[in-house]
Amino acid sequence: MSTEVLAQETPVRSRRPVLFLVVAALVAVAAVVAIVVGRGSTSAVPLAPDNPQPAGAQAAATILREQGVRVRTVSTTADAIRVAGPGATLLVTATGRLDDDQLAAVRDTGADLVLGQPTFLPDLEPLTDRVEPSPVGSDVPVAAACADPDATAAGTLSRSVGGVVARGDDVELCFPTAEDAGALATWEQDGRDVAVLADATLLSNEHLADAGNAALVLRLLGGNEQLIWYLPTVGDTVGDDGAGGTAALVPPTVRVLGLQLLVLAVVVVLWGGRRLGRVVTEPMPVVVRSAETTLGRGRLYRRARDHAHAAAGLRAGCATRVAARLGVPPSARAEVLVAAVARATGREEAAVGSLLYGPPPTSDAGLTRLTRELDTLESEVHPS
Repeated sequence: MSTEVLAQETPVRSRRPVLFLVVAALVAVAAVVAIVVGRGSTSAVPLAPDNPQPAGAQAAATILREQGVRVRTVSTTADAIRVAGPGATLLVTATGRLDDDQLAAVRDTGADLVLGQPTFLPDLEPLTDRVEPSPVGSDVPVAAACADPDATAAGTLSRSVGGVVARGDDVELCFPTAEDAGALATWEQDGRDVAVLADATLLSNEHLADAGNAALVLRLLGGNEQLIWYLPTVGDTVGDDGAGGTAALVPPTVRVLGLQLLVLAVVVVLWGGRRLGRVVTEPMPVVVRSAETTLGRGRLYRRARDHAHAAAGLRAGCATRVAARLGVPPSARAEVLVAAVARATGREEAAVGSLLYGPPPTSDAGLTRLTRELDTLESEVHPS
């Protein structure tokens, strides 16, 4: 290779890594944008205010926003106690997922509380001693049967999974599901309103429009200008410093190892993307003519003593050529071609059929004889 050619290929090699880095950067930016956009659109979390699926609660959140309520979503206790306070409403969609420390932290926010699904808690003692969960619910609509203005405005609820039992004289129990249990309990505690809704799925898109569910939900959640929508997550805890979430469960060594693996992955991508230059095409060293290919294949057949395979190739070629000469379609049956060849050559159909479709030869002499007879037959065929 000449010096001029080397000089021309050197810039190509120097530009390839740079081009690959640019493409990799664009891909990374596109991935980040996709993640950010995906987070800002919808989710699949049950009772999430941005979930449009039947189990989501986008409908209730949208109506509240249209009424002027500022809805803010949080997923950790630390975020909930940081943003919630007096003059705001704190909705806990699944109280049953909170431990004692989390219940106490929710109690101390000073915000109006709407607590959902406490059925699976052993008790609510860290938060309040006014009520306790009950497993008795109702699968049929239940009437308010109380003096609470929000409950009377709703009239009836479509159902209730579980219930609440009142333990305080100031607790208003509504929508009775049993003799001493109801789907809703409301009272005033420490200067703020508290409501326990046994079945939080009444907020969902699937059940919001049933009976008086929407009226009750919107009145409970829309009492203040700000609504903190708390979706408890598995593994969420409250630490001594107020920090919470699953990130606190990850040891520092795991984070360092993850960062090292990320750097290693970037290095591997950059190394794998290195190229030595453009692909060079070269002309074929020799050109093999078709006749030589045919002769070579014949020699292979002869060396393998595969008389049957060679005879089948010769017969197929002869049949194709005479059929085209006589105007017989390639899809025609063997007897049609034999009859056409017999008419064109004056031979007997049995002789033509034996020549074109008979048994294969078993020796070199038989193959040679078949070749000559096929050549003779083909020379006798003339279009009519």
